[in-house]
Amino acid sequence: MSIRESIDRAPMSRYQILVVTICLLIVLAEGYDLLLMAFAAGGVAKEWSLGGAETGLLLSSALVGMALGSAFIAPLADRIGRRLQTLGCLLLVVIAMALSAATMNYAQLGICRLITGLGIGGLVASLPVIAAEFSPQRRRSTMIALYTMGLPLGGVIGGIIAGALLANYSWRASFGVGAALTFVLFLVVLFLMPESIDYLLARRPKGALDSINKTLRKMNIAAVEALPTPEPRAENRVRNAVFKGRNGIRSALLGFAFFVMMAAFYFATSWTPRLLEQSGLSAQQGISGGMLLNLGGAAAALAFSILAVFFKTRILTVIAFAGGAVAFVAMSLSLGSFGLTLLVAVLVGAFTNGSATGLFALAPDCYPASVRATAVGWASAIGRVGAILAPILAGVLIDNGWTPSGLFLLFAVPLALGAIAVAALRMPQQSGSGPADVDAAVAAAR
Repeated sequence: MSIRESIDRAPMSRYQILVVTICLLIVLAEGYDLLLMAFAAGGVAKEWSLGGAETGLLLSSALVGMALGSAFIAPLADRIGRRLQTLGCLLLVVIAMALSAATMNYAQLGICRLITGLGIGGLVASLPVIAAEFSPQRRRSTMIALYTMGLPLGGVIGGIIAGALLANYSWRASFGVGAALTFVLFLVVLFLMPESIDYLLARRPKGALDSINKTLRKMNIAAVEALPTPEPRAENRVRNAVFKGRNGIRSALLGFAFFVMMAAFYFATSWTPRLLEQSGLSAQQGISGGMLLNLGGAAAALAFSILAVFFKTRILTVIAFAGGAVAFVAMSLSLGSFGLTLLVAVLVGAFTNGSATGLFALAPDCYPASVRATAVGWASAIGRVGAILAPILAGVLIDNGWTPSGLFLLFAVPLALGAIAVAALRMPQQSGSGPADVDAAVAAAR
């Protein structure tokens, strides 16, 4: 029996739960760091007299960094290790958030948000891989669904903290709080998070056997006497495993689904507070709408984690995309009614985050361990392009006379197309050994 099979067949230990919990706490903090700008946008725009397009660029600057981080920093996890890459990204975010609190003009804050996004992009693309690798196959979708609760919950925390701080201090204080929270998590990872067993098996650095056995003992799984025989490495491994044959089709469908999901998600999370304010609500009511949107997202992730035990992840993801399209249409029709708008905001957050949860649960199972972080990072990077364009496009359209209602209706369309893309996705056949079967499927596709 292979190490992967032993992990898949054994009960999930407290140590595995600890690792997944650390991943959840990290993405919780990064959700705060990322979505904080949506709540601070009003104060920043007022202090520096920014227009809609300039505000949109500020909202998108971190997303540009996330795209670059997902494409170029996340793949480092396959080369230097999941743990070291996570530590580096956390430290980068700490520095950038601290500098954001001290910025004196629009350009400086934009640069700091770009650097913040670099670190967050590396984290959010690689952390689902860590959560998946420390979970048995039968619990993987559930664990990743729980993990994805962190981003919207971070948005809720960001709204609460931003609301409290903006009432008594400037928007700068909320960035200082983000830097402090992220530094605490840097220390948690430094002392508690192990290296991924799948990474150690694939790359075999010095001391790999001792590290694997130390982790296996903590997981209540028998140690191994020797590392298994390594699989032969084909030339152009990444290209073959990600972009050729049937996995090439999967990558294209995943990339498109990530693109439209993130376009809708980051439009909603970035602009909802401001759009609600422009629709006649107060600034505090706009923040409340943004918080409820993220709260709905957290509730959806929890519901997804439960439903994933009984239903196929792909089916749940299709439903989430389709539900998101309907929710966006409902939001376009409900603006102007405070109570109804807040109710629909919960649904918008629930379905868009449910779509994200489904995609991050599906993506790791499409690829072998040796290229998994790279593949998920690139799929996520394609999505970040949509995340970058959406807030900027919304700002430009607002300056050209578009109404908040028209914008929500516009973004319903890509979600409907995303439902079609996920419905067309066909996952590799798996017999219970997880990544080993994905490797076999990729090999067959060459």
